[in-house]
Order: sequence, then C-alpha cells, then structure tokens
Amino acid sequence: MEKTKILAFCYNTIPSAIVGVIKPLQFLQNKKFINFVYKESRRVTEEDILQSDVVISIRGAETIDVNNIRKAKAWGKYVIYYLDDDLLNIGELSRSYNKSYFQKPNIRANVKIIMNTSHCLWTTNDNIGDRYKNIFEKISVTGAPAVLLEYNKNSKAITDNDVLTIGFAGGKDHSSFIEKLLLKPLLTVLDKYKTKVKIEICGLNPHTYRNKPVTYSPYMRNYDDYIKYMISRKWDIAVAPLKDSKFHCCKYFNKFLEYGSIHAAGIYSNVEPFTYIVKDNENGLLVNNTIEDWTNGLISLIEDNDMRNRIKKNAYDLLVRDFSIEKIAEEIMKSMPYLITYKSVKK
Repeated sequence: MEKTKILAFCYNTIPSAIVGVIKPLQFLQNKKFINFVYKESRRVTEEDILQSDVVISIRGAETIDVNNIRKAKAWGKYVIYYLDDDLLNIGELSRSYNKSYFQKPNIRANVKIIMNTSHCLWTTNDNIGDRYKNIFEKISVTGAPAVLLEYNKNSKAITDNDVLTIGFAGGKDHSSFIEKLLLKPLLTVLDKYKTKVKIEICGLNPHTYRNKPVTYSPYMRNYDDYIKYMISRKWDIAVAPLKDSKFHCCKYFNKFLEYGSIHAAGIYSNVEPFTYIVKDNENGLLVNNTIEDWTNGLISLIEDNDMRNRIKKNAYDLLVRDFSIEKIAEEIMKSMPYLITYKSVKK
C-alpha cells in the first residue's frame, strides 16, 4: 500500500518547526509509516502540493503561506495548521520583535485565512485548541519532543560541582521581564555566595546586568549550534521566568524540555504552561513572579544539594520516558491517524 505523502512548510526553518513537526515526522518516515517532505514556504512548488496527500502549514502568516494552503484545499488535500503560539494575541507582549509583525493587518488577516481554510489545528497547548475550536473541523493536541535529549542520551548529571552555574537561555522578547524580575535575585546570590556560584545568560544582554560578573552568549539562530552550546554548558541550575498572560499561557514548556535534557535543576514561574508539567520540589521548582520568591528559590537550590540532584534526576527521567522523539511520534499517530491513512486524488 502506498504511504501517505505529507508536505510541511514554514516561512523560515525556526526551532519550533524543527522540534514540533520536522523531527517527529522524519522519525515516522524513517520507520516507513509515511513519505515526508519539508520545505521553506518560498521553495514549495505546485507539483509538491499536487503530489501530497496532507499539507501542513507551520505557523503560516505570509501571503505565500496563504496561497499554498488555498491551492492544497482546492486540490483535495487534507490541510493542517500547526501553531505552538497564539499568533493572534501576540500583541499582548509589551516588548517583542514579533509584536509589530503580527499586529500588521495583512498578517493578522493571513493567519485568519489559514485558520478558516484548514481542516485541522495541530497544537501543543490545550488553551490554543480551546480558543479556536469553533474554527476547525478537528483539534489535535500533542506534545513536542525533547530534541536536546537525543544528543545527550546516557549522559550523567554532575552532582558535586564546587562552583554552581546558574543559567538562562532565551530570546530578546524576555529582556525587559528578566531585568525587572531577576536582576535583584541573581545579584543577591552572587553577593551571598561569591565564589560558590556563577551566572551565564544566552540570547540576551540586559542593560542592567552590564559590568556585573555575568557571562553572556549571543542569540544563536542556528539550532544545531544552540544544541551544542546547551549541552556544553553543564548548568546546575537554570531559570525560566514567564509572564502570566493570555498569550504566554498558550506557549509550550520548551524550557523544561531543554533544562531537563542537560541535567539542570529548573526554577520556573508558577504559571501555565509550566504548571502542566512541573511538580514542585520533584522535577522542578515553581515560584511566584516576585523578587522575594525567585530569590528564595535560587537560595533553596544552591543550599540543598539533595533537592537539586533529585530535581535533576526526576526531570531527566521523565523526559526519557515520555518525551523522546519516538514517544511523541507515537502520540502524533494516535492523535492524527489521517497522517497515515489519508489519500487525496492526485491530479
């Protein structure tokens, strides 16, 4: 029996496309369940669409994405829109390089057209599914894999470092929030523990941290470079602050996947989506978004070696058990069986 042919495209090959769609579907192709092709939007041809059974637009928002989806629908393909952010509510961000882009009337219109044209919404968050359930024929909510784990399998956590490294990785969208919330807690522990801790920040360089004993690394656009960097850091503790907002509650808990994969004990804001996966004091720390709570959380993990190591182990073990590429690929097949069975009439 001929395997279902799946075409996925994204305007740029961004990490969320790699993690959420490309890696799991490549796994299914390697297992010979499907025929899968990925291309950036501008490289998709009419022949690519014609020869496909299922067409997936990953975070589509450009006119070229709309055109590809409209052709796919007109030619009898099963059309899926993949979203791991609520692109219509990104305007809530007070400061974001994406904000002005997604607030453009034509971009918002394109997102709505793709939503209304697609048969299925594929997302990683129930909140997105609930928000748009009246638009799509079907909503499929699946996890995304801990891709970093695949490069760090069988590694062992370091449990007895003389100097503990506290790390943060994120884009510049987080800059102002990090400065307001984490400056004082991080400087407090630097002063309190002096040579016992060091701090590394990847992806942003907040103004208020300058001239402080903090190591910076630039934002890495190449995902393979980012993976190599994260594995090399050997962080003991990692922080993931997140705002409590309508937009942020629709995100995925990527930082838990990344930090757990590198054996870091994570401290996370006590908000969705982290509350979906983090069990406080077991596989991470959940703290309220106050300077006092973040300071106390850092101090707890610095001083309590047993708790720190327990969190590292539990988070890593959870990822190995439930968030491998293989596990997520199985989840995708169960949630979207038409990826295996749907056949369109080829023109």
